[in-house]
Amino acid sequence: MVYMREITRKDLKKIVNWASSEEELMTWAGSSFSYPLKIDELKAYIKGANGIGSDRYIFVLVQDDDVVGHISLAHIDYQNRSGRIGRVVVEENSRGKGYGTLMMKHMLQIGFEELNLNRISLGVYDFNVSAYKTYEKLGFVQEGILREKLKTTNGYWNSIEMSMLSKEWKQRNGLIKK
Repeated sequence: MVYMREITRKDLKKIVNWASSEEELMTWAGSSFSYPLKIDELKAYIKGANGIGSDRYIFVLVQDDDVVGHISLAHIDYQNRSGRIGRVVVEENSRGKGYGTLMMKHMLQIGFEELNLNRISLGVYDFNVSAYKTYEKLGFVQEGILREKLKTTNGYWNSIEMSMLSKEWKQRNGLIKK
């Protein structure tokens, strides 16, 4: 059985081991965490999440009682009705099974239908073609490229900025007519 639920402190021990290198951690978390990832850093990250009026919602994907994925909807601006999806990761042994798409759909539903956001954005590094294609299939539109946004030990990475609007989500899901 596969389902989404809010993250708990018990999940952190599993997630902390998903980053086997600095580059792998930066691929799914950008510069928001430091390598090697530590439990205390994750505890601070989840503190205050998922509450009413929170600026971030953090979920995990569970398969047969084992956490296999993580995603967040953060930087929520209730006045401008916007948020940003980030820290999308599926553990290595569970990739290629559609879990990234499942997590994205779940967060988009929360953002657009429960939080009444108008715009949800994300950034994806240009070499992460499978993630880019997933976001595009879900209806995200490319807005531009932030050239050499992240400095790594092997050079700089470009980030593609994408977004989806509430009306686009509703049209794709049959909630309103085109």
